[in-house]
Amino acid sequence: MAEIVNLGSLYLNGQPKDLGVEYNGEVLSFGNTIPGKTIPFVKWGKLLVASQCICTNISWDELNKARYIFGWPVKIDGAPYLCRSLKAGEERDVPNEWDAALDATCSDDELWRWNGKYFVGQECMGEGKEETCVIRGMISPRDSSRYSVRDTNIYIGFRPVLEELPAEPKISDELRGSVLTVYGQGQALGGILVDYTDYDLILVSGFDIDCPAFKGLAYKCSKEKIVINRAAITYLSTTDDPQHPTQNAGKKVKEK
Repeated sequence: MAEIVNLGSLYLNGQPKDLGVEYNGEVLSFGNTIPGKTIPFVKWGKLLVASQCICTNISWDELNKARYIFGWPVKIDGAPYLCRSLKAGEERDVPNEWDAALDATCSDDELWRWNGKYFVGQECMGEGKEETCVIRGMISPRDSSRYSVRDTNIYIGFRPVLEELPAEPKISDELRGSVLTVYGQGQALGGILVDYTDYDLILVSGFDIDCPAFKGLAYKCSKEKIVINRAAITYLSTTDDPQHPTQNAGKKVKEK
């Protein structure tokens, strides 16, 4: 029997929403669990796969701009996760996460809520106006089709996947000189930690950063030093790849 994990809620423009809501260009995010608006996930191996589309009328392009196609850190109830889309199979019968999850659990609509809705997969093909993405579901659990990466449809939605991320490094004197990557406000900034307070991190970036682009997350205090607002941080990593956030753990660089 599949294990269901009720975790987190969908937020649009910072407001929690009911599952299945139609997307209309808002800022899409995930946050703490709100009773009555909880997302049910099916536990499959080390992954949590949403048991339904949490919103519809959203395109592959819009999900990609929000960083939810290939993965972006989110924080839910104090724990960090990588949130992304499923690998759905570029061609029929090609091994992929969706079919593997069905094989490992079951293909019942009662569990996966595929009837009447497609979900967007990671894979896209073609170029320009001909670029399409893989969509799965609708008339059967294993049905596969393609749709324009730019177009939206009320019958096509987002079925998120969560992967647990390692605990964030503790900010302390021992971390000074380490290379950090900070995720927040839909942006990522990296640099060497040179100082910190209860409210800020001070990083040396090694190059001139256009901090107005990171409004709310950081500001510049010198040509190469940036101040990070700790309250705006979603995830802090010792690598620039949130899917492998420990590969550079402990690495230190001399301050310039």
